Amino acid sequence: MRTWFWIRWLLIFKCVSTAQRNFRIFYDDVNVKIFDMDRVEKFGCQVLQMNNRSYTNCQVRLRHNIIKLTVRTALDFFKQNGQSMKLYDVRLDACRFMDTVHKNRMFNIYAKSLKKLSNLKCPLKANFNYTLEKLYLDEQDFPSFVPFGTFRSFSEFYVNQSIVGARIKVHGKVTAWH
Repeated sequence: MRTWFWIRWLLIFKCVSTAQRNFRIFYDDVNVKIFDMDRVEKFGCQVLQMNNRSYTNCQVRLRHNIIKLTVRTALDFFKQNGQSMKLYDVRLDACRFMDTVHKNRMFNIYAKSLKKLSNLKCPLKANFNYTLEKLYLDEQDFPSFVPFGTFRSFSEFYVNQSIVGARIKVHGKVTAWH
């Protein structure tokens, strides 16, 4: 009897996790500002809309090696009914971010995509072209229900714990999809 119970739960979970999602996640705008031109030579991002999906490409080139990089990152979500939610606001070691399993599901989704779609690897080297190509958020990585609305994300990158090297802001939306 117990075996059938667990088999049923496994089948239900499998169906829910593979169900077609009724939403899409789009980036409207990605804005980068460099604060420390002595360390950051270039940091740019572009949003591409193709095949009913948003992709982001970024390029980074540094003037000096960076061994320790800290990031403060936050994500706010605004439901269609006006209710706002802060999904996270944390400061963490950017170099360990991609190699760590996080309790926050959003971090795991993002870290997985960064590892897969970029050549970022610490320590960061000077005069090397770091790229992120066609970053997107796969709806299958999310729960089957995600509320519709807009989101705002920002990340500030700190060198030596105190100097803000650059900031990236992302605005987007979660919309209905058939």
